[in-house]
Amino acid sequence: MNKKYLFLGLLAITFWSACKNSLLGDLKANQAPDTHTIIDKIVRSGTNRFPSLVSIRWWGDDPDGYIKGYEYTFDYPISAASKWKAITGNDSTFSLTTPAGIDTADFHFSIRAIDNRGLKDESPASVIYPVRNTIPTVAFKQGVYNPLKTFPVVRLYWEGFDLDGADNISGYEVVWNDTTLAPTALSASVSSAIFEAKNIAAATTNSYIYANSNVTKLNTEVAGMKINANNNLYIRVIDISGAKSNWTASYTFFIKRPSSDKLLVDAYTSPSSSAVQFYNQRMILQGYSDADTLRLFEKVGGSYSQLSADIATQTKIFSLFKLIVWFGDNTANSLFLAQKSLNTFISNNGKLFMANTMQNLFDPNSTLLGFTPAQNLETYKDSLFLYQIDSLANSNKAGFPTIKNTLFLPVIKPLLLSPNAYSIYTAHLSVKDTKNFPPPPYPLWIGNSTIIAGLKNPVTNAPYFVYSEVELQNLDGLNNIDVMWDYLLQELGY
Repeated sequence: MNKKYLFLGLLAITFWSACKNSLLGDLKANQAPDTHTIIDKIVRSGTNRFPSLVSIRWWGDDPDGYIKGYEYTFDYPISAASKWKAITGNDSTFSLTTPAGIDTADFHFSIRAIDNRGLKDESPASVIYPVRNTIPTVAFKQGVYNPLKTFPVVRLYWEGFDLDGADNISGYEVVWNDTTLAPTALSASVSSAIFEAKNIAAATTNSYIYANSNVTKLNTEVAGMKINANNNLYIRVIDISGAKSNWTASYTFFIKRPSSDKLLVDAYTSPSSSAVQFYNQRMILQGYSDADTLRLFEKVGGSYSQLSADIATQTKIFSLFKLIVWFGDNTANSLFLAQKSLNTFISNNGKLFMANTMQNLFDPNSTLLGFTPAQNLETYKDSLFLYQIDSLANSNKAGFPTIKNTLFLPVIKPLLLSPNAYSIYTAHLSVKDTKNFPPPPYPLWIGNSTIIAGLKNPVTNAPYFVYSEVELQNLDGLNNIDVMWDYLLQELGY
């Protein structure tokens, strides 16, 4: 072999061997990461301390890899028994609650980075947070309706506030009228409640509590509700450190004791003392001088003064009575509220009389008629309207007198009866063509003409609801309305 090539080959082998040893070298150990916080030291005291809701930021470095995550602890001093919690981000908000009965505390926050090989920073970053607990506050909220006068069932709304975070609120305490009484505790989740008198015969009574929208009362009561007097509910909020707000009072409202089991419901959209007087006088003549009155749509300062805060509360109020006499000048308003709030009253064998002025624009097929004796109203061509011939109405029931109206009735829409309903009075009606304006006399209406009807319980077959689309105070043309009223009450079992 050529000596020149042999020399070059040996030289190449020697070089490769030297390079191989150099590439292998000595393997270095994994280096631990390093952790940092945005702030190393905090100097705050007195009222300048942090609120207990604190935002903290940090980061980590790793000289030979990357940061996989972090662990933090508030244990101090740090020991082998310290409990660390894993976290992946570079910031978080913590609720640092001071111990019960203490409004300031120092919290030691420590955090350590973990690299991609699982190695943890052996010298965690630490910072002390001086925290001051903020006293929570509570305020009553306005409901849709806020009655100034109510029977002994009322709903109130409230909201608690805490600068240390909503989760810092542990609950509420409530009491009626006197904050020296033992308060009743409510959970933090309760933001409204119906308060129902336990004993309406007493001057001062406990009240049951129906929290939020629950239909079952709590196993606790609130002391101090006054009957036939002005009332305020007092509330205070408590945070998880035990700090309590000052007492806050609700608006003032009068709680009235029911005088009887009979209620006159004035559903006129404008005050109608004459209608109330008419029905009250009819009740007195029947021996019911103690009937209560509820003016549903009365307003004081532009707000309804007796309408309950919600349907659930109104339902409980109506359920205090056995007989309800309901009269108004707006069919839609009355039927909407009655349909929503009288189910429990009817289920408890309550008896109902309702008389409403019929409006020309009221939908003959309205679903609001669903609970009445009428499944819908008589319909006819748009240009045809039913009018009275001689203002008389005859009864289909034995003993009921013929009646006559004293006021012209421009709109008559006879009741088309639902199952279990029956006619009590039919009117003498004629048809007027308002499009072609033919001269009188107008032709006789030969169709259905029921204006007052009853509804029977499908199980017992007993009447429980009498509905009139004509107000009774306008039907005394023959001076016999008291006879008619007597028979109507008898029909309902009174």
